[in-house]
Amino acid sequence: MSMKKLIVGLSLLLSISLVPAHSATPVKAGSSCSKPGITKVYKGKTFKCIKSKNKLVWSKGKLVKQAAPLPTPTPKIESITYSPPSQPSANIQTCEIKENNQNRREMPIALPAGFPRNTIAQKTGIVKWALIPLDFSDLPGEANFRSRIDEQMKLTSEWFETVSEGKFKVEWVVADDWVRLPNPSTNYRIARSENLDREPNGLKLWNDAMTQSDKVFDFTGVQTVNFILPKGQDFITETSQGFPWDDAVKNLVTNEGSVSSFSIPGKFMDSSKKGYWSYFVHEFGHAMAMPHIGSSREPNPFLGLDIMSNQDGESRELSGWMRFVAGWLSDERVYCQELSTLKSTEITLIPISQSDNGIKMVVIPISETKAVIVESRRENKFSCQMPSKRNGVLVYTYDATLSHGENFLKPITPERRANESSSNCMVYPVPNPILYKGEKISVEGITIEVIDSLNYDKIEISKNG
Repeated sequence: MSMKKLIVGLSLLLSISLVPAHSATPVKAGSSCSKPGITKVYKGKTFKCIKSKNKLVWSKGKLVKQAAPLPTPTPKIESITYSPPSQPSANIQTCEIKENNQNRREMPIALPAGFPRNTIAQKTGIVKWALIPLDFSDLPGEANFRSRIDEQMKLTSEWFETVSEGKFKVEWVVADDWVRLPNPSTNYRIARSENLDREPNGLKLWNDAMTQSDKVFDFTGVQTVNFILPKGQDFITETSQGFPWDDAVKNLVTNEGSVSSFSIPGKFMDSSKKGYWSYFVHEFGHAMAMPHIGSSREPNPFLGLDIMSNQDGESRELSGWMRFVAGWLSDERVYCQELSTLKSTEITLIPISQSDNGIKMVVIPISETKAVIVESRRENKFSCQMPSKRNGVLVYTYDATLSHGENFLKPITPERRANESSSNCMVYPVPNPILYKGEKISVEGITIEVIDSLNYDKIEISKNG
């Protein structure tokens, strides 16, 4: 035999000898075996060759004990422990900056951008909202309108409870069936979003909707009414709404009493990148005396950062300043310090829509009419999907010489930030203003630096020079 054949033969023999016992011929308890004491492992059991009635047979088999798996180490979750500011807060009244503008002085019913606070519709406690579907002889409603509105109502209620920290809760009362109006839908055509007092068809739609609804719906205790229209309608292009100061709303009294406001989302709100809930929130915010931040028709600096600037913005948050003015951000949540007494101070910020105890907003008055404001933001269920995560610190200014419909809030955006759009919301592209860990920015003689950013944000605020 050649050396080559000898090596091949030995290799084959060795490979056969290395085959484990449990992969050999199947073993069956009670079947014959050849030598007492030998064992084999088969299908998770160890079988032993034993003598039974003068025969050698395989035993019943015992389960092979498996080694206990090693415990999986628990991953360490990094977090920031909350600590109070290194410099105590000043008196909160120092930061309740009074409005000083013509709009606030002359408007009979003011929508305050600053102090003193003002309330029109109730904004604390539990309130009832109505949801009533309207249809027409030429435009009947679909069979199951609840399928497209239930989630919108749920989000509306959750938003108010979140931003008010439980101070304001919405409970819905929903009509069982479509309410048929007396005229065809074409008689109620409304092209632009206008208050009903500036749109004849708005008045007609409001009066007919309430008159017909009052026949079948109980308005007891209802604060505001939200109507919806049949799916696919196009006679209302944008929206229609009315407020507590509108004579047509004040003068209409149902069998159970009056309501404070109403809203009707139109075709514009049926886009896949929009939702009824943010429209409901925005319009009722006005009814509560919350102002519009900037123009409703033109891009403005705070676009996307507050739902009272744009209901379709990237965050759909209510800013800390607006919560403060509304009375929803309690005094102990606000760190207040005058510029003249400001020292280098470390502050832990709780994200604005989280419920943990601690400071949520910093206000540094610069003058009698201006302040620098700092708050912490985190994306949540109300946020739009943006290329850059909006989890960090937002710095902006408040200007008391400006008011409702003007740019009284302005973000301080880091340089060289590109415009960004959303993949799931109809967002006007603007630069990302959020500050992240290690970044800092200076405004009005103050520097704000983000020291750390995890569950909370830890910042340092110092006076320049």
